[in-house]
Amino acid sequence: MSYVTIIWSTIAAGAFLLSFMYGAIWSSNRKAWANLAFSIDALALVGTVFAELHMMAADSPAEWGEWVRWIQIPIFLRATCTVLFIRLYFGIGRPSLMWTIIGLRFFILVYGFSVDPNFNFSHIESINRISFLGETVTVVGEAVPRNLQWIATLELLLMQVYVADASIRLWRAGDRDSRRKALIIGGAVFLSQGLESVYSQLMILLGIQLPALLSPPYLLMLAAMTLELGRDTLRASGLARELKDSEARLEVVASAAGLGLWRWIARKNSLWATQRARDMFGLEASDSDRVDVERLRGVIHPDDIGRIRAVWQHAAAAGTEGEVQFRITLPGGATRWITAHGRSEADAHGNITLVQGVLRDVTDQQRAREENEELRRELAHVGRVSVLGTLSSSLAHELSQPLGAIQLNTEAAELLLQRPNPDLNEIRQILGDIQRDDRRAAEVIDGLRKLLKRRQLEFAPIAVEGLLQDIGSLLKTDAITRHVPLECTADPGLPAIRGDRVHLSQVLINLIMNGMDAVAELPVERRRVTVRAHAQGLDAIEIVVADSGAGITGENLKRIFEPFYTTKASGMGMGLSVSRTIVDAHGGKLWAENAPGGGAVFRLTVPAFRAE
Repeated sequence: MSYVTIIWSTIAAGAFLLSFMYGAIWSSNRKAWANLAFSIDALALVGTVFAELHMMAADSPAEWGEWVRWIQIPIFLRATCTVLFIRLYFGIGRPSLMWTIIGLRFFILVYGFSVDPNFNFSHIESINRISFLGETVTVVGEAVPRNLQWIATLELLLMQVYVADASIRLWRAGDRDSRRKALIIGGAVFLSQGLESVYSQLMILLGIQLPALLSPPYLLMLAAMTLELGRDTLRASGLARELKDSEARLEVVASAAGLGLWRWIARKNSLWATQRARDMFGLEASDSDRVDVERLRGVIHPDDIGRIRAVWQHAAAAGTEGEVQFRITLPGGATRWITAHGRSEADAHGNITLVQGVLRDVTDQQRAREENEELRRELAHVGRVSVLGTLSSSLAHELSQPLGAIQLNTEAAELLLQRPNPDLNEIRQILGDIQRDDRRAAEVIDGLRKLLKRRQLEFAPIAVEGLLQDIGSLLKTDAITRHVPLECTADPGLPAIRGDRVHLSQVLINLIMNGMDAVAELPVERRRVTVRAHAQGLDAIEIVVADSGAGITGENLKRIFEPFYTTKASGMGMGLSVSRTIVDAHGGKLWAENAPGGGAVFRLTVPAFRAE
């Protein structure tokens, strides 16, 4: 085997190996486009070597000219990938100049296949043979350059300008590493391209009999690119080790804090999770930190999967962090509550590509909340029973009125029926009165039943005017007995509120009765309790309960909503505390203040009802 074959084969083998290596690196990191450009560039050098060997072994002018035509394909790829590599790796490079170079080289390629023998020569008369590295090789003899050869010369000059401009700009704007890249890669590309350009133009334009030697100068540029990319690869490897060590330390800290780390990559449908996170889902320990996504989805409560997906999609679209709480079912059938907090990313089409964050087991907190909610319901129920005990005489009066009227109407109807010719119209009126009184008694009893029943909050639209009328009717007799004028009014046209009618009634009854207690020691003519409702903006309704009493002292005003704090000799100290809890559960607010003219004012706001 000759030296030419050995050397050119070695160049091709090295270039092919580099192409394979950096192609594999790009396949593992699809964002490393500079590696892909370098991989194709190195592969194009293999094609150049292949064409050069055939040119040096050509037996006729036609064969030599044909290989000059075909060598334009790897030359086009090399030129294109070189300018793209500079642009991608430096982050600098004039786009207009880059596309001009690619466009000229593409024109040369296409035009060369449309004419004979090729783009560079319009006619090849003969070939000669010379001795090179101890071997006889073919070179061009008599040939006529094509008059469009100036386009190739212009493209080579523009390439030099592009590389020099990008290198100088990177040198001026960059740090130490950037300057090193500009010097090594920019200098190597400029020098190798310059040698290749001068050599090719001497052979084509001046007819100097030289063998095809486009590959050797290119080795300088390839070596420089390999050096810098290799340095980047080693740096990335070191950063990967540091990142792995950092993740290990973070996992220890997170595990100590009771947190599990996780990351889901949509493209690979791959889920990574720490051992703490796998323990939360009841997954057995494994040497691998990968989790079967389908198995994990199987333990999540079906009703929560859609909500989880919606939270991460919204977080990705808004560019914010998201948090979602969901249930999982353990192998033994037990339910566990998990809170996931993290950040998600989406592609241009809105599809989630990455979700990562932390997991926290909140089962104990959830159970505590449920126990607190049950306790709140019990306290609210006790409060309603206490209110009904206070109102027992008034309620008895409310029931005695319709029941007494029913009895009197019944006796009157019996007397009318004993007559020989009873007045049927009058009997019909009596029966109508009985029905009306019966409905009134049923309403009172139904109201008592609802107040006494233990129940959870049931949100529904409530007409504010109707709510205040019901409260006024319920407390009317008690207000009359206490000689306290009670006025309940609502601005016309108020929107409905979103709430639980029974619980809000309990709050208002408690506030009104507190107001009645506050004015009990005043002269009758100064006693007054008012309830007014009005809109507060577009999204809420404010209900104000005011009395004409002495008001609330400063210390009491600070502590009046605390549990078991009371200013009454016989009070439990739970009424206002429970009332605020109920209002908070409605998404509203309850607070107290003193009126400028005297007396206490309690204000509560409740969100207006919005149809979905």
